Amino acid sequence: MYQALVVACFVANMQQCVTLEDQGWYETETRCRARAFEMANDVHKYMKSHKPVSWECRVLPEGMLTK
Repeated sequence: MYQALVVACFVANMQQCVTLEDQGWYETETRCRARAFEMANDVHKYMKSHKPVSWECRVLPEGMLTK
């Protein structure tokens, strides 16, 4: 299983960042990647002062829901 993550940073200070974790889990890395890009595209809607700077698909070990 994979979990999508997006890092978004404060535009006025790109050292001030937050990691956004998707609450869904994906069977394939391809689907996870697509979700990460969806999340990145929505950052400006919910955090107008932040900009997405990176994404990741985290592999979740069997039995884990997050890391």
